Amino acid sequence: MRKIITSFLLIFGMISYTYAAEKYDTKAFRTVAKLCTSCHGTPFYMAKQIDDDDWEFYFNTKDKLEKLHKGKPKALASLKNSLFKNRKKRLLKFFIDNSKFSGAVNGCDANFCGTNH
Repeated sequence: MRKIITSFLLIFGMISYTYAAEKYDTKAFRTVAKLCTSCHGTPFYMAKQIDDDDWEFYFNTKDKLEKLHKGKPKALASLKNSLFKNRKKRLLKFFIDNSKFSGAVNGCDANFCGTNH
């Protein structure tokens, strides 16, 4: 019985540790880094530029992002990229979770360190 309880606690502890270590959606972070950083800076810097209501407005209003990026062929290509289209909901959640008034302050980790913009 003691082995079962110990095994359960060990497994539960590992799952909790893994969940706690993931502060944000790394897939969304990497997508933003790949498609948007050349113009907007790091993903966290980009997310902090506006608040969550504005992010929802830009993502949920039809063709609003395209109108904002009009005349910028590289940006329009990023918006038409399949990565962006497939992960649009994840990207919106990432931006909202890390937006201006979200209270999220991300420090240096394996994916991100500093703000280059």
